[in-house]
This record gives sequence, C-alpha cells and structure tokens, in this order.
Amino acid sequence: MAHVGIELRVGPQDAGAGADTTSFAQFYTFYTEDPAHKVQRVSFSKLLKSLRRLHLLPTATGLDFLNVAATVYAADTCVKRHRYAADSWTRQLHLFIPVSDPALWQAQEALLAELLNFLTGDLWQLTFRLSTDSITVAKRPMRPSTYLTDTICLFSGGMDSFLGAMRLLQAGMRPLLVGHAKSSDVSEYRNKAATALAGRYPTLDPQLVEAYVRVGKPQENNKAIDGENTERGRSFLFLALGAACASALPAPAAGQRKQLHIPENGFITLNLSLTPLRLGAYSTRTTHPYYLSLMQQLFDALQLETTITNPFEFKTKGEMLIESADPAFVASVDTMSCSRPATRNANLEGAGKRHCGRCVPCIIRRAALKKARLPDDNSQLRADGYPPYRTDIYTETLHVSTSDNTPGKGEHAMSLRYLSQRARTQPNFLTAAIRLTGPLNDPEKSLATYKSGLAEVEAVLRQVRLVD
Repeated sequence: MAHVGIELRVGPQDAGAGADTTSFAQFYTFYTEDPAHKVQRVSFSKLLKSLRRLHLLPTATGLDFLNVAATVYAADTCVKRHRYAADSWTRQLHLFIPVSDPALWQAQEALLAELLNFLTGDLWQLTFRLSTDSITVAKRPMRPSTYLTDTICLFSGGMDSFLGAMRLLQAGMRPLLVGHAKSSDVSEYRNKAATALAGRYPTLDPQLVEAYVRVGKPQENNKAIDGENTERGRSFLFLALGAACASALPAPAAGQRKQLHIPENGFITLNLSLTPLRLGAYSTRTTHPYYLSLMQQLFDALQLETTITNPFEFKTKGEMLIESADPAFVASVDTMSCSRPATRNANLEGAGKRHCGRCVPCIIRRAALKKARLPDDNSQLRADGYPPYRTDIYTETLHVSTSDNTPGKGEHAMSLRYLSQRARTQPNFLTAAIRLTGPLNDPEKSLATYKSGLAEVEAVLRQVRLVD
C-alpha cells in the first residue's frame, strides 16, 4: 500500500517537520498564513472575516483544531484513492501538523486515527509539532463580542440545517450559524437561507459565520492534479469549524456547557449502502452516532466544554418538516439539499444552479414535501426563470443506464427501489444492515426511524417510471 505524507506549514518562517520524504510514495506540503505560496495554499479568509465582523476570537486550541482539520481535508481531497490505495479505497495517510500544544494533541493521536478511519475508511497517522506561527484572526485587538450565546448550529443551507436553526430560534435561543460551503454552488443558497431566518426572527437576528475553507490542489508538471471526489472527511472539517467558533464564545457558567448542533435526519444519518455495488461507503458518516460519540470524546479531551447534538437523530425529514413551527414557510425558502447542484453538461441536465432532482438527497427532499402535503411542482418557475429541479422524476421516464452502459438518470431511484424491495422480502435485512453501520445509541429507535424514512421514499418511488 502506497504511503502518502501531507504536511501543513503555518507562516513564512515555518520550515516544516523535517520528515524523511523519501519514505513516502508521495509527499504534499500545504501552506497557510504565507503570502509567498499561492499554490497548495490553505485559505481561511472568509472564516476570519466573519469572525472579525462578530468580534469572535477562537482559543489557541480552537485555532489548532482548524490546522488539524485543514490538513485532514487537504489529504482527503488531494490523494486519489484509485492511484494510492491497493484496493482502490483504503489510503495510508501520514499527517504532519503544527499546533500550539503538541503534547495535548499527540495524546489524542489514537482517538483521531480511529474516528478518521471510521469516517473515511482510510488508515491515518498524525504527528504533531510545535508551531512557529498561528492563524491570525485580527491584526489589532478586538473589543469583546456582543453576540452572547452558548449555542452553535452548523448551517449548510440545506433543509435539515434550516429546520435545526429554526427549531432553536422558535425556542427563543439565538444560535450562531456556522456554514461551510466548498463552492458558490451551495454558498448562495446558504446565505439566502440565513437571510430568511433573520427576516423571520428579527429580534433574535441570527448571524452567519461564512466558514469557507479553500484548499489549493497540488501541482504536478505545472498542472493542478485531479483531486479525490469522495470527500468522506468533510464532516471533520465541519465539526472543527464548529469547535473553533464555540471556543470563541463566552465561557459557560459553572456546571454548564456550550452546545454544538449538527442537524441531520435519521434516515441520512445511517446512510445505508443501497445496493451491493455501492460499497465505498455508507456514503457518508457525517452524523453517524458512533462518529459523533468519538468526536465528543475528542472535544472533551481538548477541554472544549461543548456538547455535540443531532436533535433529529430519530426523525425522518418528513417528520422534521411536519413538526416544524411553519412547514409552509420552510418549503417556501430556497434551501439546497442536492448532492450535485451544478452540472458541466447543461445541454443534458439543464442549466442553472439548482436541485438535480434525481440524486438520493433530492428524492428524500421530495418525499418529505410529499409527506407534509406541501406543493412540489416542477412547472412553477423560480425567480431565475428555471424550475426547481433539473430532472422531474414525477413526469420524466428515467433510464437506469445509457446506451454506453454508464449510469442514467434513474440510477439512484433504482438503487432506492432495490433497497426497498430487499427490505420487504428479507424481514431481517434492515436490522442487520443498520447494526453493521457501527455502534448506535438506540438500535431499535434507529431501525424504526429508517423504516419510516424508507416509507416516505417509497411513496415517491411509486410515481417514478424507470426503464433499463
């Protein structure tokens, strides 16, 4: 198995870890806080601008967490699985990371390796060293923040995070919304969703931290390499951003803890492989209960005084929507649930940054709207002149494969239909499959939630026409 090294250097004086790079099949170095390097650069500029606007200064540990997460993210997105993994999936990655307290972080190396392995399916080794510089939030001292809260809500711009933030606001709380977006395809929706919440709850006036973290791709022969698109490690970056922002909030009262909410419906939380051909993962484990429990252990070991919560662990998306304060309002907001909101083939897919309409998250979104009996008509044009879905699964006939045997528009609907049929014909299948995802807080409740979510999806699939 090829061994790949990834190093982060912070600041122009950082000479690196001095690792023996000859022992690696490939070794990449990334830079932050160093204007001399424009390639392989890690940029926190959007995040830092948002923090300065709200006068929020993360602790040294919070900033270290950003270094760790950025290095993980760089490795996950730049090291191609089919090139460096003998089985085309499992990579062997060794990270070299500068932090303010190497002993504290090195003591967590085994825990970090375990949680990252569970999240991405790779083998991780992490070596920490004393940093010579740190991320600069502000060049001048900032006055104390007036944003007094003890609650962070991760905010992607999707319906689930919108419902999570709305739930807190409806209860009279004022969460700090922390939203990462890897591209403008999603950030536009996230920003509009945050504006809609601020308009709905003007006295609470929730604010958004735009936590866009950019990682420049390495170059080979003066050309950026083609990165890895599975991106199973993004959740670690999301939670690290939440941790850094939580560390900037006022210390909780004695016996109290800060709260970090990561809203995700229970159906996607488990994220079963839909067919035997989709084994690369339990597509993501972003909010899997076991992963969150490992992250909680890390938070506690780092003394972050923050509790991680998924308030919708045992709710389907449809149940979340129905039980919200105003389902019609939620449906009217242009949130983004799609896994591929932009396409390079506008002639085939239809132009515009919008829901593809046929991926698993899009089908689950339409199932939730159907469950709540809310309008979901693709003939109603949006403000930009486009219908909400590039593919309307209710009116189009979807091909499972194309003439050259590549996946067609009906691929995901067929996979969900396969899972549904298997669950009906094999009574113990779901019980076993759910337990195989990893340790659960309450297996029986998780099973019941998944069955309810599958029933919501089945109501949509009955209206979908598929052909080979």
